[in-house]
Amino acid sequence: MNKVQRLINPLHLEGLHHEADMMRNVDVHRVLYQTCGRQASGLAKSRSCQQHKDESERNQRLVIFDKDGTLVCIHAMWAPWIRGIAARLENATDLDLANKIFNLVSFDNNTGKIKPGLLGEGTMSQLRDTITQLLSEEGVPREKAERIVQACWQVREMANYGDVHAVGDVGHLFGVLKSNGYLIAVNTSDSRGVTEQTLDHLDLRRYVDIVVCGDDEDVLPKPHPSTAQKICRELGVHPSDVIMIGDSTSDMMLGCNAGFRYSIGVLTGIAPREVLERDATYVVDDIHQALHLILQDSS
Repeated sequence: MNKVQRLINPLHLEGLHHEADMMRNVDVHRVLYQTCGRQASGLAKSRSCQQHKDESERNQRLVIFDKDGTLVCIHAMWAPWIRGIAARLENATDLDLANKIFNLVSFDNNTGKIKPGLLGEGTMSQLRDTITQLLSEEGVPREKAERIVQACWQVREMANYGDVHAVGDVGHLFGVLKSNGYLIAVNTSDSRGVTEQTLDHLDLRRYVDIVVCGDDEDVLPKPHPSTAQKICRELGVHPSDVIMIGDSTSDMMLGCNAGFRYSIGVLTGIAPREVLERDATYVVDDIHQALHLILQDSS
């Protein structure tokens, strides 16, 4: 399977729409093919910068973290949510939808685990569009399907904080990075409301210099590099000074597309080692092992 196929397939992008209004009419596959076409030159440019840039001239260094599956347990957070969505849709339509929804979004209801795919890597807008299309294919008129999905949808409120489980001592890890001169960003496909509530609940907001989310109006979803470009632009950091840490193919491909210094895949989320190894520079068990790599690299 070639790079373009691996970039597209994990997200099940056929028929999905970009959520940025300015890009709603842009063909998803064309954007991703163009992005893939720039990977080789982007990586070459990044490596050249790494080889020729004097250490004394370096701008401040930056680590970008994905959220779900990297900083928090994605399964505990999203398995109850997608089951609730499926149950409400079945009640609203009298249709047998749950297993079809779970298959579409790559959720294993037997194990309660999220697999690589739409639920683990896509945005809320992409999820809504996909489920609305499923209802249409099941015979529900499009306008009615949109109303039903909207009525059943719940942009996840964090009232039940028991679903938010940090992957280790994230606060300590962020503190160590800060004490070593690193900026910290969170780049997630989740909504801004949920992301900010999660960071507040875990007392992480004070460490984070910028947050970019899947429903921000001025970016396109990962693995498109626009989220990374926004972070670098607003923090004044060159891509060759950036490290990406995440649990999915989308995260690793984002690092490639943006020309980052390197990307670290962690095994606390949705993708197994053999999948992450295709595009990651390193694959480690969790963010704490990633920290050791980063500190060794900066010493």
